[in-house]
Parts: sequence; C-alpha cells; structure tokens
Amino acid sequence: MAMLCRMLGMRVVRASEKHNGWEALSSLAEHLKQGRPVVITADGGGPTRIAKVGALALASAAGVALLPLAADCHPAIQQSHKWDAARNPVPFARLHVWLGAPRRLECFTDSESVERARLWLEETLNQRAVNS
Repeated sequence: MAMLCRMLGMRVVRASEKHNGWEALSSLAEHLKQGRPVVITADGGGPTRIAKVGALALASAAGVALLPLAADCHPAIQQSHKWDAARNPVPFARLHVWLGAPRRLECFTDSESVERARLWLEETLNQRAVNS
C-alpha cells in the first residue's frame, strides 16, 4: 500500500502505537486541515484484518469523511513471514483497487460508539477482501 501511495505522489508516514504514533496522527491532521487526502492502513501493526481506531479517530476529530479502500494484486509474491502477509505484485500483475462509500463519523462520545465504527470499517474491508 505504501508503494501505491508513493506512486500516486503521496508522502508516506510510517508509525505504530509504540513508535511515533501520536506524531504521525498530528502530521496527518495537519494535512487534512490543508485539504490534502491521507491514507491509513486500518490494521497497521497487526493482527491482520483487525481494524484499529487510528483512522476512525482522525476522521471523527477532523470532521472529514472516511473512505474505505482495499487493494489487491495478482499474480503476487506473498510475504507470509510478515504480520500482514503482504502481497507484492510481480511485473505485469493486475492491481485491483476498491473504494467504498464515504462515511462521516459522529463525534465519539463513548467506547461503544468507537467500537461500532471500528467494526463497520473492519467488516467493510474484510467483506471486500473475501469478494475480490
């Protein structure tokens, strides 16, 4: 995903909960304030296919719509030794990109509203992965 974003001219910010997470969210929030798009890996840091709350919290706090995006390629080399089993396209592979419907998130008032949004994102992305 980072390679695709770079190819589209986007700046990639790498972070995790344990390494520069808050600084990265702050940088992304600044990009949003300037009207620039941002992309966040929903399951960043693992486990794979389990959405984290970073993208949801950022979209909610910034008052912007969240646009689910899934990508896959075929044929590809799977890196099964990585936490996310990343797939890297081989030359002349086909890249499939899916965009879901944008969704504006309510201001989170409690952990239940955060969990409902997290489950929506996780189910939306995982259903697309199954139907690819």
